[in-house]
Amino acid sequence: MKIVVDATAAISGGKLYLNQLLPQWARLADGHEFIIFHWGDFDQFALPESRAHFRFHRVRLPWAAKGASASILRMLWRVFVLPFHLRRLRPQLFFSNAGSLPGWKPRATKSVIALHNCMPLCQELIAEESTVLRWRLRMLRRFMGRSVQRADAAIVFSTDMKNRLVDSFGPLAHEPEVVFHGVDWGAEERRTSLDENALAHLGVNRPYLLYVSQFHRYKNLLRLLEAFAVLAAKHPQLSLVLVGVAADPHYWREVEDALTRLSLRERVIHLAHCPREQLINLYLGAQVFVQPSLSESCSFPLLEALALGVPAAAARATALPEMAGDGASYFDPYQPADIAAVVDRLLWDEDWRGELRQNAITQAAKFSWAETARRTLRVCERVGREPHT
Repeated sequence: MKIVVDATAAISGGKLYLNQLLPQWARLADGHEFIIFHWGDFDQFALPESRAHFRFHRVRLPWAAKGASASILRMLWRVFVLPFHLRRLRPQLFFSNAGSLPGWKPRATKSVIALHNCMPLCQELIAEESTVLRWRLRMLRRFMGRSVQRADAAIVFSTDMKNRLVDSFGPLAHEPEVVFHGVDWGAEERRTSLDENALAHLGVNRPYLLYVSQFHRYKNLLRLLEAFAVLAAKHPQLSLVLVGVAADPHYWREVEDALTRLSLRERVIHLAHCPREQLINLYLGAQVFVQPSLSESCSFPLLEALALGVPAAAARATALPEMAGDGASYFDPYQPADIAAVVDRLLWDEDWRGELRQNAITQAAKFSWAETARRTLRVCERVGREPHT
């Protein structure tokens, strides 16, 4: 079966997803041909030895754009240009990692979409964004609704996301398939010795709280900072390490203003980029991992923290409780005082920390990339075999 994969929206979690999924498919998918469209993210991608055939096609736009405008232009490419590639290639199956389908496709080509982004389904959060981002998210919501109705199958990464789709778009032609993400860290990484010198080289000294993700408004950093201001007064040695790119520059300016207003500039460390080997060290050295996000279909950083046995505090919101189960402690993400109280208990209650560590490792063991790949490929093969109607 010839399968075209749209990887042109492979950023952040979507990119990590394909980085793990494609090598697994190369091991599993004997006899299938894969053609991957991307923006250059997979130029250096290495696959294991396999009889499966992979071709990577780099897409180049004839104009330069950055930020939200680049995202919009790429979305328009997927809607209006990608269909011509599908007509030329005539694949049996089109797999979209972008959460939407092109404007049209050959009748004989079946389609499966993977829906990573639940923000377009959170109307109350969209209203808080800037004008450009509101417009983009509303357009994404429209494309998502149209695509999920047209697709032959939709894959989601939590039951919460599945329920939000039904609530947002009504009865669907095909019930979404819940296929959880995997996590690639485990026992070997937990045995890694903590390198205090490496932490010092990053400008990090223990004890510290850890946040890992891009910085968008829905990630709820302002309330995290307000909570940390309470904790900083109670724990004079405690710092907060933020790892991630300031993806929304307008929101990042608000974060910087809050750091000044709350007198936290000397207590908060921002690392925009961090290699995976150093990130493991940051996880292992953290007193508590904090995930305050208001909207997640699946949080890779939370899964990574669980897999490493890091005591975790997470928002009681969207898919986070479903993912972490008994492996995390939860707070009301709209109440900085509650965030501070939950994290504070994790700082002083060693028995609770120990219980969470064990629960976290047990919970993370349920998430396997091999199983994710098998189940996803199974959906694709089933859809590809179904007769055309």
